[in-house]
Amino acid sequence: MLTGKTCGRYVGSRLMIGIICGIAAFCSVNNSGASVTGDTSAFGTAGVRAISVEKEKEMGEYFSTVARSQLPVVYDPVLQQYVNSVVSRMSKNAVGVRYPFEAIIVEDKTINAAAFFGGKLLLHTGLIVATDNESQFASVLAHEMTHVTQRHIARSMEEQQDALITGTAGILGSLILAVINPAVAMAGITASIGGIQQSNINYTRANEYEADRLGIDLLYNSDFNPAGMADMMRKLQVRGENFNPAFEMLLTHPISSKRVAEAENRARQFKAKSYYESVDFVFAKSRVEVRYSTISPKFNMETARERIRKNSGDIGAWYLMALAAVDLHDYKEAEKALDYLKPKYGSNLFIIDTMTDLYTSKKEYGKAAEMLKSFISKKGNHEVLVVNLANVYIESQQYEKAVELLKRYKRNNTAHSVLVDEMLKTAYRKMNKTCELYQVNIEIMEYRGMWDQALNNVSEALRYCSEKNTLLRLKAWAGRISEKRSFYDKLLKN
Repeated sequence: MLTGKTCGRYVGSRLMIGIICGIAAFCSVNNSGASVTGDTSAFGTAGVRAISVEKEKEMGEYFSTVARSQLPVVYDPVLQQYVNSVVSRMSKNAVGVRYPFEAIIVEDKTINAAAFFGGKLLLHTGLIVATDNESQFASVLAHEMTHVTQRHIARSMEEQQDALITGTAGILGSLILAVINPAVAMAGITASIGGIQQSNINYTRANEYEADRLGIDLLYNSDFNPAGMADMMRKLQVRGENFNPAFEMLLTHPISSKRVAEAENRARQFKAKSYYESVDFVFAKSRVEVRYSTISPKFNMETARERIRKNSGDIGAWYLMALAAVDLHDYKEAEKALDYLKPKYGSNLFIIDTMTDLYTSKKEYGKAAEMLKSFISKKGNHEVLVVNLANVYIESQQYEKAVELLKRYKRNNTAHSVLVDEMLKTAYRKMNKTCELYQVNIEIMEYRGMWDQALNNVSEALRYCSEKNTLLRLKAWAGRISEKRSFYDKLLKN
């Protein structure tokens, strides 16, 4: 299936365990392993004097907009739905959630995850590859989500607010840039905090231990293995991963042996139970290795064969083979791998997506369309299914069908899909519908926070569109984009 990403100026960074927080309640664990509500007073103040929850939401939206414009964000609905499922699974069990969590996947091989205001989570594809199992992967997200619910940065800012030279807004703007591009942002951060000792705005050891403790609780309560946290810490120690020096002022402390030991001890306090790990983690890891790495399809194919030779039941290896074989146009091997997976996982979105890729590559458009329409009738208009079917229509030059399908999906879904818009652009371009093409482009540019480009596309659309209501809507659209740009400018100043 077609996937996409935004490309922009980006400085890769290593694992950042956190950038945020909040507090209202927390879960502690008794000797039986049951979760109980504990006294929150020991975990600090709420941080509302420095930044309100509403302002947090606004800053989070701005962060997402900047990230989409400057980072190589992965727009892969199959991978995104998997990450969303892990986040949603833990969000249901987290305490102090004030807004929905949103995960942004960035194509980068370094091991990195970070959190920001408003429940925004950023993770690198390299994190998925580096983890051995889903509990390890979930442990990093649980730690980040706990930084969000405990509002650590807001609390640190509140403690130092009276000593700030430029107020909180200058630091907030610099923090956003710091996550996106640390090297560029450091001058702004330094100017914002002036003479404050850098240790005063660092994440304290207490913040990190708190995120560890509550993160482990969150893992257990979400039916992940709580030992995953210590396992991941130990893995990072062995690999020699450390934190980006650019964040030395702001973020966290290196993973110490004491932190690992405490994480292990806390995990042991829980009563043993059955833990659930989704097969989707295995598929996601193979997908990243093929789609979002510099490894050649031929090498991936050889790796898959070697893994299968050692363990014929390695489903991750079979999926790796299927993906690599499709890329190599080795249809016999692709069919062999998918035939192995289909009896048990034939309705899994990862498998459906790759089966569609195989049929499309072989130009078996009718077979692909019938399969996808059958799954849509069973599963509903899931983005993965709709995008795949639209792609089949485009590849088979049925552009009107693709447009009808994609527009219906947009009408019925509030969440924005860049990939849906990109496919609409392709269809409109093939149909020589210039007016519609520019309108879709406006949506994409606005979503990515590329205000000037969005307004330029409005100007071009006004040249090609003639229908009166469309012209009125375009002019109103231009005003809305200008207002949004002005709002975010003021957000960083107030």
